[in-house]
Amino acid sequence: MKIKVHRGHDQIGGCITEISTDTSRIFIDFGQNLPGNGEPTTPEEDEAMVKEIFAQNKKQYEAVFYTHGHEDHIGLFEYIPEDVSQYMSEGTKGLLEIKYDVLYEGANLKVNEFLEKECDSLEYSDALNRLIYADNKCKLLNKIQVWQRTSPRKVLESICIGDIKVTPFFNCHSIYDSHMFFIEADDKRIWHMGDYREHGYLGKGLIPTLKKYATDIDVLITEGTMLKREDKCIHEHIVSYKMQNVMRAFKYVFVLASATDIERLAAIKRASIDAAKPLYISSLFMKKTMVYFTERESKLSKGLFSFEPLFYNDRMLKKLKQTGMTMVVGTSQMKRVKGLLDKLPQEETLLIYSSWDGYYKDPEQVKVNPKYKEFRDMFYNVVDIHTSGHADRQTIEKVIKTVKPKEVVCIHKELDATL
Repeated sequence: MKIKVHRGHDQIGGCITEISTDTSRIFIDFGQNLPGNGEPTTPEEDEAMVKEIFAQNKKQYEAVFYTHGHEDHIGLFEYIPEDVSQYMSEGTKGLLEIKYDVLYEGANLKVNEFLEKECDSLEYSDALNRLIYADNKCKLLNKIQVWQRTSPRKVLESICIGDIKVTPFFNCHSIYDSHMFFIEADDKRIWHMGDYREHGYLGKGLIPTLKKYATDIDVLITEGTMLKREDKCIHEHIVSYKMQNVMRAFKYVFVLASATDIERLAAIKRASIDAAKPLYISSLFMKKTMVYFTERESKLSKGLFSFEPLFYNDRMLKKLKQTGMTMVVGTSQMKRVKGLLDKLPQEETLLIYSSWDGYYKDPEQVKVNPKYKEFRDMFYNVVDIHTSGHADRQTIEKVIKTVKPKEVVCIHKELDATL
């Protein structure tokens, strides 16, 4: 059995890990490089890299397994050869289907608008390209296989790729339905942690799961995102409590947060209820993810992951001014939010910035992805309330102590970061 980290041992994101035997091999994740991490690559360069990897060390049985739906782990799925099986969780595939369905709907609407105007413009070409892009992604997703979710206390069925056996286990991360993997090959036992944390609503099962199933492990593959960072990881319920307190001080509260982070959305919802504010959204993607989360998780979570926000439009402004509000937003809604901000008194308006602060503090991050800083700069009153989706050093050390592996491989970490 051999392990090869193609990418991710000296950068955050862009993860590609290969595990092989004489007849079989699997890959854990095929991710894009994150902005500001690793060398920037073009789609053509990404495709060429994937082809080169699959041309080397060819095996009779091959497959790719994805830990979760963040682009730095799944972003290159479209370049995987057609004869190679790809696997992901039901929830991950569901989120991706929503993402590309929304892109398709928006592009299709634009294309039809331009056709009615008989307009042959660059905007029309751009909309048509986005339509084709989204349609191709949807078709590729149809071919991807999923593992079926079981009851919380039941182990998922293993998937065999030749003589390699892979068993997925749920873990807690800042995106819905993330997983880690127990891999058995050539009488070796490998545990790939994926991206994980213990301080989320769903994180309490991490150590009990490892104690029960991660036994006699030869190699533990763990992320090390936080190893060089001094961020303090607070629990999601503390995030919610802090949000509630500042929500009480302002009539109009915007929260910049991810539409795919079910636990952060739950924290915002609870804070908004406790602060007696109606919850609004203005994004079709966020509306669809909340409906998806509610349908799949409301009953099991006893209502924690049940969402019924109001979908804002300009006709609701009068009511909004009477009641105040909490509105969950993303950077893609900058123009819409700016229009609403112009109608609200700035002294009564607050932005809760609930994302990684490096997006607006790190000059390199701002250079390659300025939207977070631009969004933040629209507001007079801003407060940061956030906790990482990744394990801090103490949790990583706790995981290693619990598993007691013969060897530890650390990926998804900054250059020179060490355990």
